[in-house]
Amino acid sequence: MVLRPRGEPCPSHGASEIDGLQDERADDVTEAGSLPHDTTPITVVHSSGVFTHVVSWCCCLGSNPQHLQLLRAGLFPASSTRPRTAFTFEVLDHFLIDALECKTSARSFYEKLTRLTNNAFPDTVPDRYRELMRVSRLWRDLKNRKWFGFGHDTESRPGPGDLALFCPSCPQPGINMPLHWKQKWLIMKRFVVDGNFTAQHMNMRQPKLDIFLSDGLGYMVAEGEYQAHLASATESRERSTCSNHRAVNAANTNRSNLRATGVGATACARHGCFIPHCIVDFQKGERQVLFNILLIDRHAGERIEDSLVIYDVGCQWSLHFAERVNNYHGLTLPDNTEIVAAVGKFHLSAHKLACFPRYSLNFIAGAGQVDGEILETLWAPFNKISPTARSMSQAHRQEILDDHMRNSNWKKLVQIIKTLLQKYKRANKGIDDTKVPFEELTSSLEVSKVSSWEKDETQAMEQRGEHLDIYQLKIDKAPTMAEIRLKLTETEYADTGKCGSISWLINGINLEDAQYVTISHIRKLPKDASAAQKAVVEEKRQKLAARISQFHEVADAMTEGIEVDAGTEHMDDTRFCAADMEEEAREAEDIEVASEETGEEVAAEAMGIWMPSSIPYPDALALGLGALQAEELHLRQGQANDCLEKLRQVLGHKAIIYRQHFRSADSTWAGTRSKQEANRCRIKIDKCVRSYQRVRNAMQRLGADEDTLKNVYQEIQPSQLSVDREVTEENRYGQGSDRLAWFWRVNNGHDSHEDAWMDECE
Repeated sequence: MVLRPRGEPCPSHGASEIDGLQDERADDVTEAGSLPHDTTPITVVHSSGVFTHVVSWCCCLGSNPQHLQLLRAGLFPASSTRPRTAFTFEVLDHFLIDALECKTSARSFYEKLTRLTNNAFPDTVPDRYRELMRVSRLWRDLKNRKWFGFGHDTESRPGPGDLALFCPSCPQPGINMPLHWKQKWLIMKRFVVDGNFTAQHMNMRQPKLDIFLSDGLGYMVAEGEYQAHLASATESRERSTCSNHRAVNAANTNRSNLRATGVGATACARHGCFIPHCIVDFQKGERQVLFNILLIDRHAGERIEDSLVIYDVGCQWSLHFAERVNNYHGLTLPDNTEIVAAVGKFHLSAHKLACFPRYSLNFIAGAGQVDGEILETLWAPFNKISPTARSMSQAHRQEILDDHMRNSNWKKLVQIIKTLLQKYKRANKGIDDTKVPFEELTSSLEVSKVSSWEKDETQAMEQRGEHLDIYQLKIDKAPTMAEIRLKLTETEYADTGKCGSISWLINGINLEDAQYVTISHIRKLPKDASAAQKAVVEEKRQKLAARISQFHEVADAMTEGIEVDAGTEHMDDTRFCAADMEEEAREAEDIEVASEETGEEVAAEAMGIWMPSSIPYPDALALGLGALQAEELHLRQGQANDCLEKLRQVLGHKAIIYRQHFRSADSTWAGTRSKQEANRCRIKIDKCVRSYQRVRNAMQRLGADEDTLKNVYQEIQPSQLSVDREVTEENRYGQGSDRLAWFWRVNNGHDSHEDAWMDECE
């Protein structure tokens, strides 16, 4: 291989000599004899393998040094004095692309080259792994300086963040928008701050030997300034006043074998581009002093005053932010800067309910349709390189992280037009879908209410803090049957002229429940039940039959001897009996056997119980039983409220089982137990629904108005009984387009039209 100056034939080499040496391998030449004094065997690493060639240097007067001759030939030397190894520009480009796209380590990449060179005996291939590590760093740095305009300029040096790409769509006065913009909420900066505890870094054995090529020029902050800030800043050891957040409490932990326990990053909330010079290493967990320097640095020299900062523990970080900035030397915020703290929608579900109205993105003007969790998606590719970067030198690790962040921003930059177009279409569709329902809701409300709400909203947006608590749900619990019973008992004589009617009605309702309890006991009997087990059930039947008989005797006195039909027998909806299908067959057999044993006598659990709701409303009025029916209707409403409350509790319990036990089960035994618990919850849910249906049917017979049955006590559909978290986790992530089932939204406890709970829903 002959190196020619500027592509011209070298005068010091004859044509025959050049042709004779340029294609020969070093091994072949050395076997024939010693090499000429102006030739050197060079190990050349190419994308197709590792080869050794004899290089004939140009020795003319004024010729370039050997390393520059290699560079002109498209070979990057491993050293600048007496080079013996060179890498082709092509293989270095391949390595950088492999590292970015495939997360390939230098060791794996070089092992691939050795296999391509000699798959049978890879150990015979020269090991140039260390040289690849060093040369790839130099190549990456040179390429970056060239791309950002510093490659051939020796007078101007890159400053902090000058070797980094920023989001092209975020507001930048004087670049993509005018210098002055009237609508501040529209152009405010939107940042997402988050930490990654996977990107750890081990302590270095000899940190003094580490050499930085681009310290602070990319996305990570300059090491010297950062350490000076940490040395002067003091961190208050405060436990979280909200939930037991890992990010806050982990700040008081230390790991002696790690130089950094992770990294903290800042990205634009809308497009997910890393922000230059805003990435730091964690020293002892996710400390607040680390993020202070990020945000202060980001606001320095900016013309935009307002900023939205989304942070997992923003409720804690924002409490004393201004005080911390004033106490830190060298940190100042520009005048008139306003920072609004928020919590990402996914993490907000782990906070206390008081954080929901104050830190939810739903209640911040200008936040837009963002979830505040875009950094979580950016950490996924970083976690693939974290094991490799964990044991690198600090400077090398910084360059690797900068390169991957730069690559992430580059991908978003080239796709930004397509991405923005998709978001624009989705936003227009969302407006079209919600505009008409919103206008219909507004027109259906009282003008005074709407005006009052708009005034409260304006005040909350301007003053924030506790004024945002207007968005916190204020729910008055619906009255239970016991509360309605007490109220009716106090006025029963004045209403009906009789005493004891409320107790008699309550007794009838309890007898209905007792019948279903007895049926449940029968279902639990094994197929080969013993005589003692059957005797217990039979005793329960006899006691229940005696109570029903006594109840009907009192009914004669309450109705003053009016002859009425037999009691109503309710038929359960088969859609809500799926969990009990196996037991139902056995129950039918047991009831049939019992009927055979007792002759023509009907079993106690199958007896009809006469109540005022057993006859139609018009007939009751004709018989003078309207007052009794009115009392039963009130009691049935309380019973319905109790059924719905139990249903909500069981649904919430089922959601907890799925979230905390079923999904996190780490063994077959735990998974089986969780499934059994979930199945028991399903049986309870079906029982609650069947009880509610019996009550609703009774209310229909008692003459409940159609408005109440249509808007308050509606029918329950099986699709509404899924494990929803709208109420059990009302501050959860992903609720932007969800709709609550009616029994979560409707308050059954108020009869007046001025319903405060419904105001909250509206």
